[in-house]
Amino acid sequence: MWNEVLENLVVVKRSGQRVDFNASKIAIAVKKAFDAVYGEADEKQVYSVFEKVLKYINTNYKDRKTINVEDIQDIIESTLKDAGFERVFLTFQDYRQKRAASRKVFNEKQQHKFVKVVERVEGESNSKDSSLTPKELLNKFGKIISSEYAKAYVLDSKYVRALEEGNIFIHDLNSFSLGYLSHVNLKLAIDENDEYLDEFISNIINAQSEVSNEIGINSLDSILKKFIISCYQKQLDKYLKKYLRLCGLLEFVPYKKIQEVIYKIEDINISIDVFKQFITNPVIENVFKTLIKDVDKQMSGLINDIIGRVFGMLKTNVKESCTYTISVGNDESKACNTIRCSLISFLTDNNYLNNIHVVFKVKSDGDEHYLTKIASLIINQKNISLSFVDNSYNHDTYEAEYFSNGMRIFENINDTENKATGRMVVASTSINLARIGLKYINKDLKEFYKELDSQLDLVKSELLLSFETIGNKSKENYASLFNGNILGDERLESGQKIRKIIKTGNLSIGLIGLKECVIALEKDETKQYDFMIKILDYFNKKCTDFSEEAKINFNVFEPSDLQSRRYLIGIDKSIYGVSKNITDKNVYDLIESSKFIDNKEKLSKVQSYFKGGCLLTIDIPKKANNKQVVDLIKSLIDVDIGFAKMKVGTK
Repeated sequence: MWNEVLENLVVVKRSGQRVDFNASKIAIAVKKAFDAVYGEADEKQVYSVFEKVLKYINTNYKDRKTINVEDIQDIIESTLKDAGFERVFLTFQDYRQKRAASRKVFNEKQQHKFVKVVERVEGESNSKDSSLTPKELLNKFGKIISSEYAKAYVLDSKYVRALEEGNIFIHDLNSFSLGYLSHVNLKLAIDENDEYLDEFISNIINAQSEVSNEIGINSLDSILKKFIISCYQKQLDKYLKKYLRLCGLLEFVPYKKIQEVIYKIEDINISIDVFKQFITNPVIENVFKTLIKDVDKQMSGLINDIIGRVFGMLKTNVKESCTYTISVGNDESKACNTIRCSLISFLTDNNYLNNIHVVFKVKSDGDEHYLTKIASLIINQKNISLSFVDNSYNHDTYEAEYFSNGMRIFENINDTENKATGRMVVASTSINLARIGLKYINKDLKEFYKELDSQLDLVKSELLLSFETIGNKSKENYASLFNGNILGDERLESGQKIRKIIKTGNLSIGLIGLKECVIALEKDETKQYDFMIKILDYFNKKCTDFSEEAKINFNVFEPSDLQSRRYLIGIDKSIYGVSKNITDKNVYDLIESSKFIDNKEKLSKVQSYFKGGCLLTIDIPKKANNKQVVDLIKSLIDVDIGFAKMKVGTK
């Protein structure tokens, strides 16, 4: 009601500037005061105060053309006091006084705004409810300073306003001004002479200092394959020489030629036929049989040690805010198969790994025994998910890669081949679709799409600013990433900006509240699915246009984190109150929970529109057995699902 009644009222700011009345700012100011007192506001109370403030303005200013911003704040104060919210009233009053004092001290608007950093840090330090350790508190202080610095000095005021009013959510606000990349798939290789994999593991661990969210280690089995085969060759050489010497046969065989054969071996667990030309008598034959048997046994233990060392070092050195996502592929060599089996055994024997997530790439013609082992991990609730490589959009010459939160990297406007390794999500910002849906209930859909265009242009510009902020860093600002671990970084010379390299990355536009937006705008349940597909198609066409225009990859994803979805619904409840099936909960839903997506085929089609990723969580009955889980995996393959987590008894 308020935007119709008060749409002609003009607000006079302290500077004398005149702007249109924006009621949402009142709701947000009230919510912040409640949050400051209670930690997390009861939005029903916020909405109640908000309504009373609007009612007062509507009654007392209906014949006026303007209202001063100070008058609005006076009305908020008196409403809080009259409603019995004494502590919130005092907090709001104190905040006004501090803002007034800082405006007198600082002439520049940015300096005045940055004073809020000190106040937020002070609030965290004195919080009675905080259970953070000194190190955790210091980390939180750093995030506060970085985010407030970005809002005061890096971002244009229109982006900050959109964020604070709940129209958008900037996922990387704490870190992008420092040069952090959001999600990175490392381009990794192993020096065959690095016996203990120290450099390989160090590259992964050191990347944490330059990546804000997740680090992808793509197809670990394929990365280790060459190293494992090299170890196998060295073991064959070492033990064959030892056995021949013990038997007194070393001088009677063409050992250099045997070595040439050994170092041409392309896999492990070889047959004795490899050495057939050198077997001239039963004694030598027995030497080779013993050699192969003993080295095979040695390799099994060595591979177990390697997997244990890699996971152990990552687990020990992982930072709290970082996640490692390790994918394992489908190379059918014996080396890769042994690595995968060892990894499964490791996961089986160890507790849930919070910061290490494993993605198993599954093929449509995959081995039943292998699928059964994966099913056992799922039933035992290990931290894993599945990527379906034969899916219609997950493979080309290379394969798509997913992070634990469902974010995806593959398509690349700046290359003729789609690939994921060495590429990254540079930054991501989400649009509050539920808000737009609430604004245009029972209105012309042309107005909805007009607003959508406006928000898309805003987010595109903000993401490009984030890209430029990061891209203006030089190679020397990074000790790890741009030293052989990013696609194309060999083209970076000393002192060069990294922008030309990170152009292969993604700028991801998140859709929060898509389900709620559809429900708000389309009341006919039989038409909701088609309407949602229409919206998704609209977003994808826009992202294609943005990508071609900027020569940077724009795509759409659905954020799975609770923070962003809870933040936006909290503001919307404060402005619009509790609306059935839209804001009558604590967090905006993921699209997978929609009633209008009533089968897996529809779910698969929806996921295909999210080129930047869409996390699907498939529920499994608590008493499911391995065969039932394997059958479920096969059913996901049949309907062309791209990526999914399977969890026991989540619904």
